[in-house]
Parts: sequence; structure tokens; C-alpha cells
Amino acid sequence: MKAYSTNYLSGIFNKLSNREDLTHNEAKDVVIKIFDDLVHNKPGAPALMIAFYGSLTVKEPALEELTGMADALERTKKFKFHFDVKKPLVTAGGTGGDTISTINVTTPATIVAASAGAYALKSGARAFSSKTGASDLAYTLGVNINSSKRAVEECVEKIGTTIWDSGGVYPWMDPLIELGSRNETHLISPLLYSLRLMIATGLNPFSIKRQVRGVSRPFTEKIARVLLSCNYEKALVVLGYGKTEDMRIDEYSNLGKNVISELKPNGIIETYCFFPEDIGLKRGNINEIMSFNSHEENAKIVVKILSGLDSYSRTDIVLLNAGAILYLADEVKDIKDGYELSKQILNEGKAIKKLKQLISLSGGLDNKLKRLINSF
Repeated sequence: MKAYSTNYLSGIFNKLSNREDLTHNEAKDVVIKIFDDLVHNKPGAPALMIAFYGSLTVKEPALEELTGMADALERTKKFKFHFDVKKPLVTAGGTGGDTISTINVTTPATIVAASAGAYALKSGARAFSSKTGASDLAYTLGVNINSSKRAVEECVEKIGTTIWDSGGVYPWMDPLIELGSRNETHLISPLLYSLRLMIATGLNPFSIKRQVRGVSRPFTEKIARVLLSCNYEKALVVLGYGKTEDMRIDEYSNLGKNVISELKPNGIIETYCFFPEDIGLKRGNINEIMSFNSHEENAKIVVKILSGLDSYSRTDIVLLNAGAILYLADEVKDIKDGYELSKQILNEGKAIKKLKQLISLSGGLDNKLKRLINSF
């Protein structure tokens, strides 16, 4: 790794303090430096990270900076996956930072979409801003989230899905999560939103080019432009709202308005609004999509949803997001058809069957799922 002089870093922070944008290479170099320091537990690594992302948040990250940071994340990977499939691969996830604490939505939505014929992949991490992260949830369900590279490829090729912990390819992920769990980091979390934006645009452990990406602040078009710069084929960048714009979630919402910036195959980005009523969906009840306090409770809810035994608003929000994945995967012509197909799949029992297949093929523990099912 290249050495960074004190003068070089001082120059970076001088530019940021003067509200000047960094170049692609400057943003890339600093992120590589920060994450290398985190991995090697170097003194001052947390302070450097907080100072850099805090300064970026205050200034607001520019397109070139986000593209450079996405380049940095790509360069930090231990390896790349290769999937022998003939259909498009789609992934889904969010930045976190919701103003309301919802259940984990995209993980069960990925399973539902895969049950309906899409190649739908989910990367995860332990909880950073939510009560139950994607990795926490999948592990509690019985999925082997730390399976080998070849096992992940086999899951995708044979059953069209995987849920896998991003730390397997990004060596800085676990140190970052540990740092994020500290009380002092929580106190300054609003200053670290540029870090969330970087992860929203640059995190791509499976190296695929179709993504449903949720954000919790109004940066949908900026993120879509970064994804275009990173050679994505198609993308949906969405900000979901509740009854008011003070309520924001980083996925499609069935509570109120959604703002979507859609990256189309011809490179055009179209920004538009979507409401649940547009597809004949009744607006949800906020109390019915809220997260519970433990991984076990949240896993039970997901099993109920995937088993077709839950009739609350949380099922609709999962199906809505599954519909978006199906649309991006070219399995349906629009999100309405995606929602309807997802609902049909759920009623036919295919989603819980897909989860069982994933647990088995990933080398997970099926007794965990059986215990959850037996609990209700």
C-alpha cells in the first residue's frame, strides 16, 4: 500500500474544510488508507475515519468523490465471485439510517423474489444502525452466512439465491461494525452519513450490475448517477416515506410516498414518485412494520411472513420490495406485476421452501428453522 505523508492528508482536510471537492483519486486513496488502518488496528484509525467522513458529510459528497470511494471499495476485495448463470443477477440493500426502526425487509424480499424465478442475492452485515442486521437475521434462521466462495456460487447457480456476510470479501467490514457499535460512534452517527452513502454506492461483494438500493435521505438521483459511473446496467434507488417526510426508510415503503431514481439500460436516469395506491395496495400501519427487540423475535416474524401466515402490513412491505427485485431482474413488466407474483408465490408455500433449500445448500443448521417454526 502506498505511503501517505502528513502533508498529503493535511491537504485533503484543507480542501474539505474549504468546501472543495476531492478528485476521484484523492477520495479513493484516503478510503483505502482508512480501511487499511482499521484492518491493522492502527492508532488513530477511528479518529481519521470520523474526521474524514464527518467533513464529507458537512460538505456533502460530490459525484466524483462517491465514484472514487466506490473504486476504493472494489480494490479492497479479497476475491471476486464468478456465477455461471444465464439470467441477470440482482442484489438489494439499504444505507440504514432510517428514522423509524423497521423489520429487516430486503432479506425476506430476496428469498421471495428468488422463489419467483429471479436470481436474487443478498449480502449482509451484523446490525450497524438497525436492531437486527441481515447477517444476524440469516444466521438466526439457520443460513450459513460464512460459507466458502464456491458454496456461495453453487447456491446461486442451483437455487438462485444466497445470503452471505460481506465480511467474507471485505476485510474491513468487521472492524467497521465493531467501531459503529461503540457508544461514542452512535453519538456522532449523523455526521457519518457520507459513510452510508459510500457503502450504498460502492458495496458490491458479488460484483453484479443490477441493484435495488435504498437510501434514507434525498440523494436518490446522486446515487443513481454514481451507479451509472460504475457501469451498472439497471438500478432502482429508492427513498421511502411514512405519513410525513420526517418518517424515512431505506426501501420501498407501503406507508406513503416513495421517490425513485431509476437507471435504465440506455443510461437514462428517470426520477419519479410511487405510492402504494398506484398498485392497488392499502397503506400500511407503521406499528405493524416495526422491528422487535431481539434477533430471535425478528426471525420468527420473517418465518411467519415466508410461510404465508402473517397478515400484517409487514408482509405487504416485503412483497412490495420483492416486486421491485423481480422488475429489475426482468421477470415482470412492472412493480405491480412483481407484487402480485410475489403474493402468489407466498400463498403457494414456495418462499419458505426456498429458505429451507438455502439453509441446506449453504451448509447451515436446519434445526434453527424448525425450532422457529415450532414456536408458533
